[in-house]
Amino acid sequence: MKRWLVGIGLALVLAAGAAAAYGWHRLGWLDAPLASAGGSAIVEITPGMSFAAIVDRLHDRGIVDDPLVFELYGRYVGVGSRLKAGTYAVDLSQTPRALLDALEAGTLPPEARVTVPEGLNRWQIADLLAGEGLVERDAFLARVEQEDLEGRLFPDTYRFRPEAGVDAVVAALTGRFEAVAAEVLDATPAERRPKTDAERRTWLILASLVEKEARTARDRRLVARVFHNRLAKGMKLQTDPTCVYDARWYREVPHPRYCKDPKNRYSTYVIDGLPPGPIANPGRDALLATLSPATEGRADKLLYFVARRDGSGEHHFSETYAEHRRAVQRYLK
Repeated sequence: MKRWLVGIGLALVLAAGAAAAYGWHRLGWLDAPLASAGGSAIVEITPGMSFAAIVDRLHDRGIVDDPLVFELYGRYVGVGSRLKAGTYAVDLSQTPRALLDALEAGTLPPEARVTVPEGLNRWQIADLLAGEGLVERDAFLARVEQEDLEGRLFPDTYRFRPEAGVDAVVAALTGRFEAVAAEVLDATPAERRPKTDAERRTWLILASLVEKEARTARDRRLVARVFHNRLAKGMKLQTDPTCVYDARWYREVPHPRYCKDPKNRYSTYVIDGLPPGPIANPGRDALLATLSPATEGRADKLLYFVARRDGSGEHHFSETYAEHRRAVQRYLK
């Protein structure tokens, strides 16, 4: 038994010595940038987390690539029990030693959490992001215009460093769109997927119209079907949200003075077919519905719809103009 205990003790001493030697060898890591390319990462430290759990989370988030040295140093300087809870935006150009000091002091800049709702257009998103101090409004709009990003600024909840800037914000929104679009396409039968860039653009334009017009799952597929039916017949789409897609009017309610303006190149009361581009940024459900419009019942004959305004958020759909006029009288007048 004595020999066994001595063996265990010797093994522990050797392990501790090896860890100490490794830590000493890696001390230079403590004063090198967390990431040579810089950037930032968000990490949440919840109340009551142990120091070991915090180190694990920093490692999982890709912030600390040598958790052993980081933990050994933290225990050596005694900060393990003094780290402040919170959600932080970590500057990856700082050193591990500076990160530990900042976590102890609670001085890391907090994250900015912003939700982009479905169906906002470029100007509304610019207003939202500028209001949060994340971007300069004109610079963001110039980037959207330059890269034709309308329709690809995906609606979701995001976390950014304060004053993140246009590059970081645009990368997050468009990156999220590409990920969701890929999932939607994977879930769509091959024969209904857009095959060319032109077909993909048509998909985004129609999805933006569906997003602006429909609020429920039922209506999204039916509205998508109406648009497909009208396009097949060469009918004008005559969808009100297109009337106010303009930097001057995007805050306004659609009105005949906008819808019937002959110079309004987005108004589908004036132009034939689709508008030149998306008028909003659709969410996942609108993207799906546009690729899978309703087929059941008389869906292939529907050409008109009007909001019921009965609290359901849904529309009444009609095959003929006469039926549509009666629905307008019933629900709107």
